[in-house]
Amino acid sequence: MFYALELRLRLIIRRIVFGALALIALIVSAVYFTRAGLVALAELYDTQTALLIVGGIYLALALILLLMANRRKVPAPPPPPATSIASLLEAFLAGRAAGTAAGRRGDDDDD
Repeated sequence: MFYALELRLRLIIRRIVFGALALIALIVSAVYFTRAGLVALAELYDTQTALLIVGGIYLALALILLLMANRRKVPAPPPPPATSIASLLEAFLAGRAAGTAAGRRGDDDDD
């Protein structure tokens, strides 16, 4: 029992650590790509225009993410009503009877 709990805890910690490292790598790469894009835009346009373009891109991204966070979710359909043992037993017996009837018809074709 304790081994399973310890294993689950180790897997959760591992997922958190690697997730945090991936997030850090993502942030660092976003910074470097932003700087590279800024340098490329500054060569094409002046520095102020390049900064406005990069700022506009980040503003558009922030607005899209904000709208996605606030959109309404479709409610899940309610679960089907619980079936009783009697209805399950009746369905089982009906299936068994149908299988037996099909097996009898199949015996005639084997000759």
